[in-house]
Amino acid sequence: MAHDWLQIRRGAQLVSNIRVASDRLVLGRAPDCDVVLNGNGVSRQHAEIERQGDGWVVRDLGSRNGVLVQGEKIAGPRKVAPGESIVIDVFELSLRAAAPPPEPRRVVQVADGGLGPARTMQQLAAPKIEAKHLSTLLSFSGDLLAAAAATQRQRILGELMIGPQMHGTAALLLRLRRRDPAAAPEAIAEPIVAGGGEPPHISRSLLQALLAGDAAVLATSQAGGPRSDVVKLSSVPAGASAAAVAVPLRGGPDHLDALYVTLPGLYGTAEWLALATMACALYLQAEDVWVAREAAQQQALFAEELRRAHDVQVGLVPRDFVVGKIDIAFGFEPSKGVGGDYVDALAMADGRVLLVAMDVAGKGLDAALVASGLHTTVHVCAAHGLPLGAMVRTLNNYLMATWATSVTMAACILDPRTGVIEAINCSHPNPLIVGPRGQVRELAAFETIPLGLTEFEIKTRADRLRPGELLAFYSDGLSELYDEQDRMFGVDGVTRALAAIAAARGDARAPALVAEVHARLAAFRGRAQPSDDVSFILALASEAR
Repeated sequence: MAHDWLQIRRGAQLVSNIRVASDRLVLGRAPDCDVVLNGNGVSRQHAEIERQGDGWVVRDLGSRNGVLVQGEKIAGPRKVAPGESIVIDVFELSLRAAAPPPEPRRVVQVADGGLGPARTMQQLAAPKIEAKHLSTLLSFSGDLLAAAAATQRQRILGELMIGPQMHGTAALLLRLRRRDPAAAPEAIAEPIVAGGGEPPHISRSLLQALLAGDAAVLATSQAGGPRSDVVKLSSVPAGASAAAVAVPLRGGPDHLDALYVTLPGLYGTAEWLALATMACALYLQAEDVWVAREAAQQQALFAEELRRAHDVQVGLVPRDFVVGKIDIAFGFEPSKGVGGDYVDALAMADGRVLLVAMDVAGKGLDAALVASGLHTTVHVCAAHGLPLGAMVRTLNNYLMATWATSVTMAACILDPRTGVIEAINCSHPNPLIVGPRGQVRELAAFETIPLGLTEFEIKTRADRLRPGELLAFYSDGLSELYDEQDRMFGVDGVTRALAAIAAARGDARAPALVAEVHARLAAFRGRAQPSDDVSFILALASEAR
């Protein structure tokens, strides 16, 4: 069965072409949608497209900002025809009919004899290029840089060759087989023929010379001589001489693409070979520019999506807050715009506070997606008042069922009225408790394996945060930070920094201590690039309780 295609654009940029292999697609911002559209105005499940008979219907799924079809906001199911515009936020979508079968290979006729020996530029007299031809080539280069479609640029090259300045009678773009030089070449674009006539036969000997040297070649025939292999040319009177130029473009081990131009014999000179070679060089330069431009557009689109993902992830980190006698602040710096670290703290219904720090294996967008799912799961568990052990079990089951990755985690539930802590550590760096004079000890926590690997025994241990003490959760992005001499900060560096900050804090609150931690990390790192995400939580107990 032939499949339709869903084209997605964002402004002038093509985002993707999706092969539609099912009868229903859900579009939205949620990761589990069939088509994910990452836009601020896109709802989690924004719309659906459903096949009905031989056509398609689009429905709004109760989105905030609606769906436009051909510029009109839809209120109910709306049939959409191929090519009609469907707009969701900044995205324009259109269904396309199944791609037509590829055109049969256009095999060009080849003949022997008629043209003289093929000669390269080195075998000809030095060319004399006129200013008008240089002006034509400059204009030609501008036309190429303004043509977005590759087929359009191919036609511009062909039309230059048969235009009034170049005097060609036909221009063809050919693909030659290196491993079988005798094989008929394949036309990779529509031949351009002066007067709209039939394309000529091609000189086999000239193509073989081109393959042999990978350099532009020229051959001519003599008037009144043997039958030319350049035939059916309405612009070449019977008995007149003819010429042909072949210029290599690009290829690989198996093939070579080339421009083949036929000319009246008058133009079978070094000047015309040089002009054709220069035109091909400008054509290839324009192709490189368009490839770079498209890559830059894709990079810009990716950078924009990365920025939006960064904003979303930073938005998941809670604001600094105070609960009872506990002052809580957060540090968060992903190394690649987005990352797999997750830090959180939230008040529970019974007055206690959940603090959690996680580190997803891996970096970048994939890890950030897992971290986002963990954030949702933690908040659901806390909202239902799950004990810490049940919460950890739920997170472990979620990871095993959904993601093929592991996550380290340190978590505790802290009672701000008494300072009592219930804690567990799943292979995360050990949280630290720092006294007001800089004395440091590790938080007492039940230690076990990372989440997401297998089921395991879950217990907790008790500790207490006393007045004036600072509780610090941190990721290995702090301890494994490197400076310009490739020296690691280490757990000792984290411990010394926290001890010094706590001893010198005076009346400073937790947010000021977070800023001081960032400053010390930056001073140690210098100009070295961070290799891992940096995240931490500081919970400061008031000395008056």
